[in-house]
Amino acid sequence: MNGASSALNVARRRIDLALAAEERADVLVVGGGITGAGAALDAVSRGLRVTLIEADDLAFGTSRFSSKLVHGGLRYLATGDIATARESAHERHLLMTTIAPHLIRPLGQLLPFS
Repeated sequence: MNGASSALNVARRRIDLALAAEERADVLVVGGGITGAGAALDAVSRGLRVTLIEADDLAFGTSRFSSKLVHGGLRYLATGDIATARESAHERHLLMTTIAPHLIRPLGQLLPFS
């Protein structure tokens, strides 16, 4: 493929959608944000046939504005939502150890205190 035909744009998306209509997929991912792209990557790495659909361009919406950080739920503790904080921490642990250890890495933070 040359550079022009491999670019992610509206024309390329139309071609891809036409090709996808002719094939069957094991997994359909709706939304090309960080979560959708990650789910598609994980499914493909497991040998599944994946179709990802996105209304705009990849990471057009929420994902492009987010930090892309997988957090442990501390923000939920600030509001007293212990159950959600626990669930978030558990999900973070699973991502780091089982689901996507190849995509997740710890990131140290420096907090200024006076």
